[in-house]
Amino acid sequence: MYPLVAGPTPAVPGRGAAPTLCPMPPVPARVPPRPSPPPHPNVPPPASAAGAVVRSTRRLAALGALLAGALLLALSGVAGAQAGATVEVVQVDGPLDGRIVAHVDAALERAAEQGSEVVVLELDTEGGLRHDGVDLAERIAASPVPVAVWVGPPGARAGGAGALVAHAGHVLATSPASVLGPAVPLDLAGEPDGGEGALLADYAEARGLDAELAGSLAEGRAVVTVPDGGEVAFDPDALPYHTEGEPLVLDVDEVADAGAAAFAASELPDVLFALDGREVSVADGEGGRATRVLDLDPVTAQVRFDNLGLLDQVLHAMGDPTLAYVLLIGGALAVAFELFQPGFGVAGVAGALVLAAGLYGLWVLPVAWWALLLLAAGLALLAVDLAIAGLGVPSAAGAVGVGVGSWWLFDGPPPLQASPWALGIGIVATVLFFVVLMTIVLRTQGEQEMAGAESVVGSTGVVRSMLNPAGHVFVDGALWRARAPEGVGKVKTGTQVRVTGVDHEATSLAVELVEEPSQTAAR
Repeated sequence: MYPLVAGPTPAVPGRGAAPTLCPMPPVPARVPPRPSPPPHPNVPPPASAAGAVVRSTRRLAALGALLAGALLLALSGVAGAQAGATVEVVQVDGPLDGRIVAHVDAALERAAEQGSEVVVLELDTEGGLRHDGVDLAERIAASPVPVAVWVGPPGARAGGAGALVAHAGHVLATSPASVLGPAVPLDLAGEPDGGEGALLADYAEARGLDAELAGSLAEGRAVVTVPDGGEVAFDPDALPYHTEGEPLVLDVDEVADAGAAAFAASELPDVLFALDGREVSVADGEGGRATRVLDLDPVTAQVRFDNLGLLDQVLHAMGDPTLAYVLLIGGALAVAFELFQPGFGVAGVAGALVLAAGLYGLWVLPVAWWALLLLAAGLALLAVDLAIAGLGVPSAAGAVGVGVGSWWLFDGPPPLQASPWALGIGIVATVLFFVVLMTIVLRTQGEQEMAGAESVVGSTGVVRSMLNPAGHVFVDGALWRARAPEGVGKVKTGTQVRVTGVDHEATSLAVELVEEPSQTAAR
């Protein structure tokens, strides 16, 4: 729980207080000691250990009383802290997709049911992703529980639908090095819909902000908050991709005066201190508005962080194009490796799961489907050429397909583009995997399978899978890879052959037909 709550400290007797003076009793006159008689032989002398036990018992009792008092004081302090207001902190990081929107909706409903004092939305987003940001903003504005939107921590952004959501909150705060706007397009995967400026102006006017400045965010303007007194040489390339013209750069002390936000804060505790005593207008549940004054003591408030669950976090992370591409290529290579091995083991299952996660990311993100098909065709050509040990034209065509398909795969704005470094590494890794790594692996496996093949030279066997030109023959109780003789064509299953040698380069047996060529069948 944040912030930490300090309970009252129990007073320690004897510290900070004037000592109490007590009258001393009169000292009796000193009397010479009388000699004690010798102890009776049947009466044991008094044991000094008994007095020690009594003293130890008293000390333990006093210590126990002191600890009990301290515990009661601590519990009373915790009880007092728990009596404070409840603050729900919802962290929004990344595109506003369906997972995030549903999470914010659930947090608002839960806050209303539990009577929370305020919901703080910690916002850092480039915009919406295949979701209507207008609906989300309307639900936030209509919340009966006050919603404070903090564009933070420092360096955060609120662009696209994020700018609309930020102004829909009952209180808007920024942080140093944060960027507010531009507000178009609301959906990163779409185009400007129109009407964003009017909505922003309406929300800003209702919150006491500059309506004209808010409306200009729909025209491509951005507001940058810089540290107090800091001279920042802002890099235009660091601004959101849709920024038009020069950004409005404001000091943290100028944000409120310019009407861009209610205040600026560097950390969450600063946000809570600034919210205490602030007057907001919220929905009263009957179609009207009600004015509330936030009673928020940051010392005694209960701060609860409401984060996405593990599964939702994983699915939300798939909205990152670089991660989606890495999972797609990694899963495809793992599945391909398993297909060239006997059986389907752990690598295949794990690869299939990773591949499914990558495909989910492609389903969420805007992609060029022709490029995805070209990428899949390139992978298929590389796998086929590896299977036939060709390493020729199909492999070259597959490498081109993987390269072109990967480079043009994502069909969205810069925030939804994969890293060029990730694309380049993925393309090179894919080609090396099929052309070099898997070729070495299969050749090594073939050499292991052909161990002892010289012992069957001269033996007669039967074709178990058609030689076209490669297949398998059963010789001396074992199954061997073999190739059909030159000029014979395809040899059907059941044909008798004789082993004439071992082709180590092709990792297969060289055979000849035992029957007459006329009895073979070509399919």
